[in-house]
Amino acid sequence: MKALLVCTHGKSAKELVASAEMICGKQQNCSSIPFTMGESPDKLMADLESKIQGLDLSDGLLCLTDLKGGTPFNILVKMTQTNPSLEIVTGVNIPMLLEFFIRREQSEMPDLIKQVIEAGHSGIYQYAFLPESGKDEDF
Repeated sequence: MKALLVCTHGKSAKELVASAEMICGKQQNCSSIPFTMGESPDKLMADLESKIQGLDLSDGLLCLTDLKGGTPFNILVKMTQTNPSLEIVTGVNIPMLLEFFIRREQSEMPDLIKQVIEAGHSGIYQYAFLPESGKDEDF
């Protein structure tokens, strides 16, 4: 089973996973890790290495982060030097997690990553009331 690691600034990684699990149920081979205020990059790297060791990587590992160029992203990029199969995608949101959980058994990692990114894009939406008709937009 493909592994998932979510790492963000603050505690949002844990809460994003918990929110997705409310919809999809408790997930196996999934972990989250916060990068907290005042924490050193070296500590984050050690924590990431420890979390990764606890995952089954036989089918691959996707790491989702919140911000390209942020410390979690930069540390994971550095870790690809010793683990080149580690995959990283930024901009994590709940639709991305749901897509991963739903499709990880059926899709190969390259296709799964594309599906996860598309779900993330599709999950961003601006609601618009249509005043000329007085009706709400169809979903």
